[in-house]
Amino acid sequence: ERHETYKNVVECIKNLHWENLDGNELQQLMYLSYVSAREFAKSLRIALQLYPDNENLREMAAGEIQTGNLSFDDYQQSGDHADFLLHFLEKNQLKVNEGVKRYGEQYLQACRVLDAEVRAMSVFSREQELPEIFRHILRAKDWSDPGLEAYKYYLEQHIKLDSEEGGHGDMTKKFSINEKVRTFYEARLEMYRAIPKLF
Repeated sequence: ERHETYKNVVECIKNLHWENLDGNELQQLMYLSYVSAREFAKSLRIALQLYPDNENLREMAAGEIQTGNLSFDDYQQSGDHADFLLHFLEKNQLKVNEGVKRYGEQYLQACRVLDAEVRAMSVFSREQELPEIFRHILRAKDWSDPGLEAYKYYLEQHIKLDSEEGGHGDMTKKFSINEKVRTFYEARLEMYRAIPKLF
């Protein structure tokens, strides 16, 4: 299907059938969130190289990279946000389907070929769009499987960090975002095909 604008692709992502996911599928999604968070940190570091003098960006990055603002259960350390998810994936020995891993790898590949400007833009855009996407994910019914309590906390904390007044969304909203970022969101939507029930 053809998406007219990147906002259309974001709408498609929001409107996936998140509420249909069972515990195992949420665990697979948690792994994809881990992959996304690793890529996000990489793109954020690229953005910092492009805009080294931007105070707001530096402050926002301090809340995403090597930070102590996520603490849950026995995770009380500083790290990138992906480290938080990895901790609970490993602690609960969550089994990730090979197909899901493959989709995650394809997503990383798709992001690697984007130029630096688009990768930076994907960061600024995500700070605006992810809170709403995460709210939709939280519509899933059952969070009782191993690791999911931590994943739920992760999503809720990100909504707070990004959308509260003076939060990460506010800190990055002066950066311009254009249609070049659509390629990023199309890769993101494609990644979610790893979980057929979403479509």
